Amino acid sequence: MRRIESHVNGKISKETEAIYQELALLRAENRYLRSQLPKNRRGSQIVRTAIVDAHQLMMNAFSDQATGRLAMGRQGMGKRRWAWAVAFLRYAGIVSTNSRKWRRGLEFLIADLVQCVTLLETAGKELLENPDGYKTLSSYLRDV
Repeated sequence: MRRIESHVNGKISKETEAIYQELALLRAENRYLRSQLPKNRRGSQIVRTAIVDAHQLMMNAFSDQATGRLAMGRQGMGKRRWAWAVAFLRYAGIVSTNSRKWRRGLEFLIADLVQCVTLLETAGKELLENPDGYKTLSSYLRDV
């Protein structure tokens, strides 16, 4: 396994620079491929991001870490991304739809990790396959 090194003086090694260039190339290719799909098959980037962020929230919850908006903001998840992730957890039936305790953390309805992962995967598949997945998820969105 190769070790990636960066230098203290602000310059990055050739290996790191090559990885960044490859990442930029792959992102551009993904954008191009998505643009070639018919609009009704593209899905929503917000829905895809909400699914990933919901997994992060769930992993924090089962690791006894904070899941509130402020705590997740300190981990780099913005206010809107947190709101969409919580909307997805509500849609999946993992978090209560009535809970208003978002500053301190979320109230999880299910305490079994395997069941939560199953619900997340099922709900994610439903939303991604549904052309109106964005609209469905937005109905679970609350102001924060």
